[in-house]
Amino acid sequence: MEIPKKFFHDRLVLLLTTVVAVLLVVGVSAIMLRFDVSKNPTTIVAYRPNISGASYLSGKPVDIYSLAVFMLLISFGGVILGARTYAARRSIAIFMLSSTVFLLILATRVAWSIISLQ
Repeated sequence: MEIPKKFFHDRLVLLLTTVVAVLLVVGVSAIMLRFDVSKNPTTIVAYRPNISGASYLSGKPVDIYSLAVFMLLISFGGVILGARTYAARRSIAIFMLSSTVFLLILATRVAWSIISLQ
């Protein structure tokens, strides 16, 4: 895959790519540093008020670590798709990078909330 020459010369693209990188580091570090398996071998992975009985669903620690993998995949996928579509239409590339920023903010917030419930 060849990145267009002007992709990283565009200030908005560079800003969004930097924001993606910062959010990736913050999100993955929040998961890796705040989540402690020794506190509880199972963790809360979902809140479902419609289920009879307990409204919190428990899961394994791998479910929390999968959020970090999700953040990695979203970040790399968003930047790669943005770079590939930049040559065709700049606006689509900006939309892809902006959507990646939004998804990373949501994933970080969800991970933070789930870890706080532990």
